[in-house]
Amino acid sequence: MDTALLERSFAGLGLDFPTLFPSLEPYRDHEWIVKNLPRISTIINAVPPEAQMRTQPWEEWYIQEGKRHHHVLYLKKPPRYDEIFEAPAHDDVHPPRTLGKNWYVIDDPDFSPVLLRASGSR
Repeated sequence: MDTALLERSFAGLGLDFPTLFPSLEPYRDHEWIVKNLPRISTIINAVPPEAQMRTQPWEEWYIQEGKRHHHVLYLKKPPRYDEIFEAPAHDDVHPPRTLGKNWYVIDDPDFSPVLLRASGSR
């Protein structure tokens, strides 16, 4: 995990990485992918290890059409969700391990990382 890259990328979204992530422990085994896409902006993905994809969310932060987003995506249906994302078999936006699956999406107005909320690390 390149924390300097993550700091710069979150700053580009108007978010302060050290404030959002006072601890990286719950995310240490996540795959972090930062992409710069002209039609979206910078998109930051935190994808859990394969063995934990059914129990932990995939999170993404980005700006689209001037609005900042934090999506929290689950394979298992949560009590509340905003939409279902049917990930295509291939695209150049989403992490490869997330493709070809159906995800329950929460458009979260809280930009803090979900695993830090649950662990009390924030």
